[in-house]
Amino acid sequence: MINRRRRIAVVGGGVAGLGAAWALRESADVVVYDNAPRFGGHAWTVDIDHTGVRMPVDIGFICFNRPNYPNFTQLLQHLDVKTVWTDMSFAVTDPNGYEWSSDPWGLFAWKRNALDPKFRGLLKEIIAFNKVARAQLAANDVPDMSLGAWLDLHGYSELFRRSYLMPMSAAIWSTPEQMMPDYPVHSFLQFFDNHRLMHLVRPIWRTVEGGSRSYVEKLTAALGSSLRPSAHIETIRPAGPGKVQIIERNKPAQVFDAVIMACHADASRSMLDQSYDEQRLALGSVKFSQNTAYLHHDASLMPRRKMAWGSWNVLKGPDDRVCVSYWMNRLQKLPKSRQVFVTLNPVHEPAKDKTFGVYEFDHPMYDGPSAAARRAVQRIQGRDGLFFAGAWLGDGFHEAGLRTGLEAAFALGGSVPWEATTQHTHTLAHAPFNRSSLSPVPIAAHMAAQ
Repeated sequence: MINRRRRIAVVGGGVAGLGAAWALRESADVVVYDNAPRFGGHAWTVDIDHTGVRMPVDIGFICFNRPNYPNFTQLLQHLDVKTVWTDMSFAVTDPNGYEWSSDPWGLFAWKRNALDPKFRGLLKEIIAFNKVARAQLAANDVPDMSLGAWLDLHGYSELFRRSYLMPMSAAIWSTPEQMMPDYPVHSFLQFFDNHRLMHLVRPIWRTVEGGSRSYVEKLTAALGSSLRPSAHIETIRPAGPGKVQIIERNKPAQVFDAVIMACHADASRSMLDQSYDEQRLALGSVKFSQNTAYLHHDASLMPRRKMAWGSWNVLKGPDDRVCVSYWMNRLQKLPKSRQVFVTLNPVHEPAKDKTFGVYEFDHPMYDGPSAAARRAVQRIQGRDGLFFAGAWLGDGFHEAGLRTGLEAAFALGGSVPWEATTQHTHTLAHAPFNRSSLSPVPIAAHMAAQ
């Protein structure tokens, strides 16, 4: 008896989808759909011409470190993608507070900081926060509450929140600062500890040489004809015992043994047929924020004092709006003779004659209901032949995207040439076929109506 290779669809061509497809390429017939004309998701490199000098600039995913990105590190090594050292210095500019950076020379970039007892108090509070948080994590004694409630419980000052913790957190998660107090405190502190943000010795950060597209191009080359860019999926629905059907605009319906939804939760929900009621219910509570990124060279969206410039720069506007400017020359080792910045949600738009492009991104948000929704999604992985993957299922970062993609692929017989780091084990479980769950409209009629 000949064993038929599974036919598997991957919906989403970011790191989760490409990673899953790459792991399945030897054991299954894989088709990768993405609604964009390019693959990579947040791994997006843009070429700019800056006064006659061509530069490749990453506008989404920028950097990683080896301890916290084990699968991604191994993937790059196996793809023979070169990386270079970078740094993750951090700076804050607050018109009603202080201007400082985490660099030794930037801590007192504003000379009055050295003499200001409030600023010295802020530094002491940062040290105290690090000590208390690490102790609670070590004792497994972090309460089940929000970050804001935990800060209230321990009496942290408004200055500590406004000039340190909230802007740093908003920059890390690309989330509006006012939403950060809702973040579950245990996950928050665990992330800070894992990334050694509460330690003096921090990991070495790296960036992909030539931009993140270098690894995307290696993955897409390996997948070849399996890729379907600019795909417009109308519906994903059951198609009989152990089958899932994808209906794409103006194209014949395709039937698969399983589908990996490697896109954002809201995008997945919008494509799933109403008969997938459990999946749709779980996905509905996962929230995302829309963010606008400007690629530019307008230094007015950087700290006023150049000594205070860091790799990541949080600027507060007079109306308490917050933006993050990434100094790409420092992050990606670009020529410093021509400054390049990526600013997320700027407090004011950069000058038009200094702007290279404007781009939209969605980033996951984290609060109690969203955390519960993520747990619910994990419980139904593989049900009805559907798997879900993406950074939103983890901490929102590139490693979480790759890890969840690999976990889905492993459940379907995929493999990678290294010992993968995983958190969940999934199984494929098709529900008994119930014809009453399908729309009575024949497929041909459905397609004709588009």
